[in-house]
Amino acid sequence: MSESVVVPRIRRVVAVAVAVLAGMATVSPLAHAQGSVVRSVRQDFNGDGYEDLATGAPGASVGGRKGAGYVAVVYGSAHGLNLATRRVFTQATAGVPGVPEAGDAFGAHLVAGDLDGDGHTDLVVPAAGERWTQGGVARKGSVTVLWGGPRGLSGGTLLPGALVDGFARVVVGDFDGDGHADLAGPSEVEFGPFGRDGVPAREQGVSFTDGDVRVLDVAVGDVDGDGISDVVVLTGPFDWDDPGDENSGHGLLYLHGTSGGLAPLTHLKDGAGRDIEGGESLALGDVNGDGRDDVVFGRPLVAHSGDGAVDPSEYGERVGVVLGTARGPQDADPRTLDQDTPGVPGVAEAGDRFGADVAVGDVNGDGYADIVAGSPGEDFSGIRDAGTVTVIPGRAGGPTGAGSKAFSQNTSGVPGTAERADRFGEALTLLDTDGDRRADLVVGAPGENSGAGGVWAFRSGASGVTTAGSLSFGAGQLGTDPRLAGLGGEFTNR
Repeated sequence: MSESVVVPRIRRVVAVAVAVLAGMATVSPLAHAQGSVVRSVRQDFNGDGYEDLATGAPGASVGGRKGAGYVAVVYGSAHGLNLATRRVFTQATAGVPGVPEAGDAFGAHLVAGDLDGDGHTDLVVPAAGERWTQGGVARKGSVTVLWGGPRGLSGGTLLPGALVDGFARVVVGDFDGDGHADLAGPSEVEFGPFGRDGVPAREQGVSFTDGDVRVLDVAVGDVDGDGISDVVVLTGPFDWDDPGDENSGHGLLYLHGTSGGLAPLTHLKDGAGRDIEGGESLALGDVNGDGRDDVVFGRPLVAHSGDGAVDPSEYGERVGVVLGTARGPQDADPRTLDQDTPGVPGVAEAGDRFGADVAVGDVNGDGYADIVAGSPGEDFSGIRDAGTVTVIPGRAGGPTGAGSKAFSQNTSGVPGTAERADRFGEALTLLDTDGDRRADLVVGAPGENSGAGGVWAFRSGASGVTTAGSLSFGAGQLGTDPRLAGLGGEFTNR
């Protein structure tokens, strides 16, 4: 992108999403069958009824420019993801604004939603490292919308305005319940419908935090079941240098959606009245089947003693669940699960990073959303940081760990072989790629092949995730530069 780009009005943009969006002709099969509220729509860029995959490789070289970045898209079909439909989008793709430059990181923090209400999902793609000017002010970070249509994604629009410098996370949902997609960022909500110029209908001031903390993740869902999207924010400290402070300053904040937009934030508290310590990853979904979304967060952090040494009695690597109620997130939660929980495969060990990413969706069609937790630091068979993923079933009353299953590249039927530093499970997403009303699992391994990265796609059946028919792809299939691309490190959050 030219250093002299000028855009007339400041706007906020999108980085992660799970939401109620408007303009879609088809309700997502991942929405709970018993719930009265539809909490998500298809990630269907071409409108054929099958959800499609988008994954970013923000570290990839494009045209010899290191870290320019790209996005790979694979469309769904009756047989799941169809690699013959794969496409790669860069800032050199026809119709996409800008030009690839070193360090742009095009493809970081993807989000999908039907911004213009035409019935096709659009893809919002940030270039987190892009440096440009707006009204004479230097900016870092731009965002482009790739528009969905009957033939899939095409063209693009640079959203007017700029992100908070350094690229802050933003989400999409229906925050006033009017049926149009809205965007919410750390200090503003932009209400839809949006024009193809990216301009919203109106705006509202909002705050994602109330202290000197940074936003680590954001998710959207209907936690109280009133039909309006709510926002949950996961925060953490700015200072990661002090080993005694790595687990402090983490919190979960809740912003209730109302007919007037997002209400001011509240802190989620545990049974002792203390702020719930969050972690690094966040997802929402109905794990207990009551028609309300529940808050699921991963906390892959190693606890430390007062002198900064690792405390072997509490590794802190776990997944937490806060159930939704008619009044919002349930007081006195969370309940937690780790690799020492009965029914969960493995053993809790420092460095496994259990919960480094979490995804929530119904993988077996029983009406309860299931939790998938990545452990990209898991060692096995003498292989360090090979990585695994664990599927934890949802059930009435919430997940207990019973019936959980783990998968790795060494699981029978999974393509490839586990290798050192693959980091399988670093990123996850759940999509109904074959239209059978079950969520299919997609796993990223950005360390695969010395940092080139790769993506694994699993189908789901009545018994949940299966390795039958699973597939994988990397730079070779995409025809892209593999060097340190980190493919599979970014998906659109659900």
